[in-house]
Amino acid sequence: MRVEPCCQALLAQLLPEVDPQRQGVCIDVGVGTFAFYCQIFAELNFTSLAIEPLPVKALKKLAERPNLTLLPVCLSDQNGEQTLYIGKFAGIFNSNFSSLSPQWFGASSQAKKVKTLTLQSLIDQEKIDKITCLKLDIEGWEWAVIKQLENIESYLLPAVVMFEYGGGVNRGQNQKGWAPEFFENTLNILKSLKTLGYGSGILLDFAPDCQEITFDLSQLQTSELDKLFPPQSVYGNIILFRNYQPKANQLSQICEPYYRVNILERLVNTLVSR
Repeated sequence: MRVEPCCQALLAQLLPEVDPQRQGVCIDVGVGTFAFYCQIFAELNFTSLAIEPLPVKALKKLAERPNLTLLPVCLSDQNGEQTLYIGKFAGIFNSNFSSLSPQWFGASSQAKKVKTLTLQSLIDQEKIDKITCLKLDIEGWEWAVIKQLENIESYLLPAVVMFEYGGGVNRGQNQKGWAPEFFENTLNILKSLKTLGYGSGILLDFAPDCQEITFDLSQLQTSELDKLFPPQSVYGNIILFRNYQPKANQLSQICEPYYRVNILERLVNTLVSR
């Protein structure tokens, strides 16, 4: 499945239903070099925050929009400075795999110091009083941020949370993004969001024959959360809603164009699934 364009299509359709008055901020944490969710947010007329420590020229250009603010920092569990390990995949440096975790499969030995902010510090600094969407793609560091939701005021809990899981190989290999320490953190995220009242969820995976998986987190036993992930899972995103339930037929209509993957994407899937 073509994960990123499908997720962008879903958010473009659903966020205006979640927050029709555009009262909340949409935060794109870990923007990367493509699939600019912050651009989607801005085009939907939301106030958009882009959190990216290594911004490319295209992102800097987007930040000229009046409703899009770029912060060249990392969101983390501490304020100050931390070491960012520059991404590397298939022997080539790729900033999309950069991580604050030296154990991350895409992290290289090349590193640089970056400014870090906690979620609460970001809220205070940007004077945020409502969050419509919190999107996280920070290469194994998602749990360090999402666990902070347990300590913020309930009215600040995002209406929508989207986060990445897995990566590098398929689930059955228990390596890279599926190594026990990272998969356990993925399950911790789901447990925490369940406790915080998130319900309707959508799982979208890069595996070529996968379609969207819809579920109600509030109805799942914490001991069975690992069963959400198909054996052939490679990497993907989970979107969770706190007080909103999308219609199943609406989701399938949005996602159907992204079921088919091209030859290059199938080749990449084959390489990372060995």
